[in-house]
Amino acid sequence: MFKEKLNKNLLKALTDMAIEEPTLIQKMALSKINSGSDVYINSDEHTGKTTLLLLSSIQKLNYAFEDAPRALIITASEEKALNCTEQFKKLAHYTDLRVTCVTDSGKIEQQTDAIYFGTDVVIGTTKRLVEIYLKRTFNITKLKFFAIDDVEEVGKQNLMSQLERLSLSLPKCQRLFCSNEQSEKADKIISKFSERYIEILV
Repeated sequence: MFKEKLNKNLLKALTDMAIEEPTLIQKMALSKINSGSDVYINSDEHTGKTTLLLLSSIQKLNYAFEDAPRALIITASEEKALNCTEQFKKLAHYTDLRVTCVTDSGKIEQQTDAIYFGTDVVIGTTKRLVEIYLKRTFNITKLKFFAIDDVEEVGKQNLMSQLERLSLSLPKCQRLFCSNEQSEKADKIISKFSERYIEILV
């Protein structure tokens, strides 16, 4: 299944990581994501959603290009942002894609500079990404891929008004959402970012 849906660089990285077969949710969602559709994936924890999200971003971008970020991935916690960044580096090992991680505990000036001087992917916590964006130091006009991981947890952070401002500024790009459980707050966030999306529930 992976061989049919992913490029050679990703296949080599997966082999290095001893990942040979996709999970059920990955089998169900990968072709939908590859088609360019907005997708909302809802399944239990540890079913491979985050890995799928990262694989999709790498496949979408493929190689480094210019300075402005082309993918933005929001996570619900600093730990998740750091883990996602490390996993991204492993999956993108055979590409020249650049990734920048921004979290609440880091120095915002240094994080802003890291984005400004050139990166392909930005992964970070909701609050810090919104802070950088609202400072007008974050160029999102070149985005090709936008994702929110653990969207139900993001919904608990009382940042709806800030997220809504971000949603209104996003260019036309693919949008992907992952959650471990359904909730009204998660549905509300998703509806702000995508009017038409495919929902995959396991």
